[in-house]
Amino acid sequence: MLRKHKGLVYYSVDNSLGGELFLPDGDSYDLIIKLNSYPRFFPTVNEVGGRIPIKMDRHIYTDTGSCCFTTGAKSQILLKTKITSLIKFVDEIVVRYFENNSYYEINGIYCYTEYDHGSKGVVQSYQDILGITDIMSIGRLILQRLQNKKLTIRDLCYCSSGQSLKKCNCGLHCNNYRLFRMIDKDLLYNDLKHFKSVLNI
Repeated sequence: MLRKHKGLVYYSVDNSLGGELFLPDGDSYDLIIKLNSYPRFFPTVNEVGGRIPIKMDRHIYTDTGSCCFTTGAKSQILLKTKITSLIKFVDEIVVRYFENNSYYEINGIYCYTEYDHGSKGVVQSYQDILGITDIMSIGRLILQRLQNKKLTIRDLCYCSSGQSLKKCNCGLHCNNYRLFRMIDKDLLYNDLKHFKSVLNI
């Protein structure tokens, strides 16, 4: 990765990468990539050149100043399916994020759609993962997983279609459920509070 992104340097003292990341279009950003949470979660990335305001509507966490790429649930799935190396993380997540910011600076809007901030965004990510919108059904599925209950391909699908999980939506929900089960239980437990917040319970 350092051979490809020559503006970055590895610092063994704090297990981080730092320096200038050059985008394919010639733009660049100064950043620090902290690797302590990787590979369980995405590395923490901070833009340190003062180019992006520390605001949630600019996809920067206001408490840490780090970049908001996606939710914890989505990051865990991506790390177990598509983002299988650090170079893929930089090329497909970090570069895309900063390209999106550069587009915003010129056009005032983002070119890639994003989840909402806070609890609503967490819930939206589960809706995306499972391919359904019913919050109560997703909440029940999380509770079942925390109770070590597992749907089989012959069980009725979680979407309440009346079809088996294997056949529902031409097998799409079966695949979605497989991805859902890649999320760690402690994260599922912590994310339940976001469902309670959205439902006001």
